[in-house]
Amino acid sequence: MVGLGSTVAIETSRHGEETFTIVGSAEADVASGKISYTSPIGRALMGRRAGETVRVHVPAGTLDYTITRVR
Repeated sequence: MVGLGSTVAIETSRHGEETFTIVGSAEADVASGKISYTSPIGRALMGRRAGETVRVHVPAGTLDYTITRVR
C-alpha cells in the first residue's frame, strides 16, 4: 500500500512509466522524483495498491495513472 516513504511506479498513456517517492512537503523535489503526499498526485496515490488506477486532477487537466509497483 502506498504511504509516506513509498516508492511508486506508475504508468500513463501520456508519459509512459514514471517512478516517484512519496515524501513530506519539506523534502519534495520533483526533479529528483520526490513528490509530497499533499500534492495532487501524492494525495491520489496514498492508500492505494499496485494494479489500481487512479484519476488525478492537475493544472494541465485530468490524468489516469495505473500503479505498477509499490516498494
